[in-house]
Amino acid sequence: MGVSHDNDHPSCANSLHIMSGEWIKGQNLGDVSWSRCSREDVERFLRSKSSSCLLQTDPLSLNSVILPSKLPGMSYTADEQCQILFGPTASHCKSMQHAMCSGLWCRVDGEQECKTKLDPPMDGTECDTGKWCRAGECASGTAQPVNTIGQWSAWGPWGPCSRTCGTGIDTRQRKCESPRSSRIVWDCMGPTIQQKLCENLPCSPGLPGFRDLQCQTFNRPSLRWYAVMDDERPCTLFCSTSGKEQPVLLADKVLDGTRCGPQESGVCANGTCQKVGCDAILGSLASEDHCGVCNGNGKSCKVIKGDFNQTLGPGYVEAVVIPTGARRIRVVEKKPTQSYLALKDASKQSINSNWKIELPGTFNIAGTTVHYVRRGLWEKMSAKGPTTSPLHLMVLLFTNQSCGIHYEYTIPVEASLVGRASEPLYMWTHSGWEDCHAVCGGGERRTMVTCTEIVNKTTSVVDSRKCSHLTRPEPQVRKCNEQPCQTRWMMTEWTSCSRTCGKGSQSRQVACTLQLRNGTLVKAKERDCMGPKPATSQRCEGQDCLTVWEAGVWSECSVKCGRGARHRPVKCTNPRRKCDLSTVPREVEDCEDYSKCYVWRTGDWAKCSVTCGKGMQSRVIQCMHKITGRHGNECFSSEKPAAYRPCHLQPCNERVNVNTITSPRLAALTFKCLGDQWPVYCKVVREKNLCQDMRWYQRCCETCRDFYAQKMQLRS
Repeated sequence: MGVSHDNDHPSCANSLHIMSGEWIKGQNLGDVSWSRCSREDVERFLRSKSSSCLLQTDPLSLNSVILPSKLPGMSYTADEQCQILFGPTASHCKSMQHAMCSGLWCRVDGEQECKTKLDPPMDGTECDTGKWCRAGECASGTAQPVNTIGQWSAWGPWGPCSRTCGTGIDTRQRKCESPRSSRIVWDCMGPTIQQKLCENLPCSPGLPGFRDLQCQTFNRPSLRWYAVMDDERPCTLFCSTSGKEQPVLLADKVLDGTRCGPQESGVCANGTCQKVGCDAILGSLASEDHCGVCNGNGKSCKVIKGDFNQTLGPGYVEAVVIPTGARRIRVVEKKPTQSYLALKDASKQSINSNWKIELPGTFNIAGTTVHYVRRGLWEKMSAKGPTTSPLHLMVLLFTNQSCGIHYEYTIPVEASLVGRASEPLYMWTHSGWEDCHAVCGGGERRTMVTCTEIVNKTTSVVDSRKCSHLTRPEPQVRKCNEQPCQTRWMMTEWTSCSRTCGKGSQSRQVACTLQLRNGTLVKAKERDCMGPKPATSQRCEGQDCLTVWEAGVWSECSVKCGRGARHRPVKCTNPRRKCDLSTVPREVEDCEDYSKCYVWRTGDWAKCSVTCGKGMQSRVIQCMHKITGRHGNECFSSEKPAAYRPCHLQPCNERVNVNTITSPRLAALTFKCLGDQWPVYCKVVREKNLCQDMRWYQRCCETCRDFYAQKMQLRS
């Protein structure tokens, strides 16, 4: 709660209280109470914003806080207090009974000596028959001790206002006194001081601010102080010798009535920033709604919002007219642009008007304070209101660029229901720049000042007599083309070559010239021009007879086996398309290519492997030279034709065995023999002449193959 040790306060450093920095040996340890400095620290905390956490309580328990009528020692015996200090095995040391009110001595089981923490027992602890410990002493009495409550004295008179002009603070105090029947005071419920606002006549416009005046009290002949705000400690006086250097702490508290900040509604009281409600009561939580009504419900006004995204320029363009009585005005650019926001009321008060750009700050326009913020190219305007005259919101554009702004404000419901005809606004504007009257040597360009009428966001140029009641601004002047007028060499184009074919010459005129301020070129002496004089003639060559042929890449030979021809593109690259035909390169020439002389040759198909039904046919495939007919291995395997194909004959007779082998050679070629499958029966198959059956041939292919081989030898 921000309560400091008493050692931090010079007026309370030498006394013994709860917040003393240390216990001093020899002093009465039973007289433990809150010091006056601790009381002030607690009250300062309760008046600050930090104490708002105490408001988060159960509303049902607010009235349940009742001070106990008994002293704490009557609820806890000496043994129970020892157990609190040293554990459950501790008890009161009887041998120290005579001094128990100055310090509680305890004995722990298992230890021979008594121990103490130098803390006295709680008030109300029984120290002898009919006696109780009170403030470190064993007091006697027939009645049980009760907790005595102090009584407040009457409030003192209100003091003088803390300020002689403007808004200040009045303060009065009261004291906590003990009842006549008691010499011990515990506490009094409630604050010791009361404060309220006091109003004086407004301060003179030329006087420094109240915070600056406090800094100036520390001035010396060679040193002047200026106030510097610290946002974290607004009620502490920081000053700087120039207003920009490192601030110095000159006082822990500013004088009562100092504002907490330029945008804050609170004031400093006793070193703490306290809110001032809209009801002008110090510490009040009353606030205005967005309609400007104190403790209002926000239903008495209407919020007007809009966006302006037109692309016009250059010059001033009206975005909206904010009516009289508007509050909570807020205008903000959606994104940084090269344009400027501008405000103007019915009088001469304005921001960024007449082509004059203001620095960011506060401005009094239409009866309210407008805060103008500019960070780089981004701008914002805001005002609390209410306005006393219409405000014209405009945008100053320098080129045809896109501007995007958002605006909003509130107006009373009654005012929003009454339609008002928009009154025209006349103003002098700078509508553009004239051309520079000199091309070198330094010139000037001026703005064109015209009278402009603005009605319902429409801008038009009108007769100058409409703005006769306004002061016509002088044209803005800018320097232009400030570079000095210089001499330079001027040259004509080269003449045509003296010859159309072959080597020749061409010429041009060269002269030293001086450019005057009006842009006219006059002849000057050659020695006045910088650098050597450019050439007046040069060699050249006629292009009409120059032959330039360009030949492309040869194509492949037209024949892949033997003699053929190949071609290439040839074109004339002469700029005038005039090339000598006698020197044209060849477009066609003979060639030889033997890369594909070997081809696959096929024989005739053999008879079908069966006499009826489905069978196979075969033929001979050979790689041979196209011309010589020699065999070779240069043919591509991917192009080799098929050596076998199926054949289909008339359906077989039922008595005919379709599996009968008619061509042993074809059977051997179509079936890959890996050995006899039935070695035991294959001998019988051969003897019984069953090899002619394809089914037996497949099971005994090795035996049947030998059988057919011997049979063919016998035939031969």
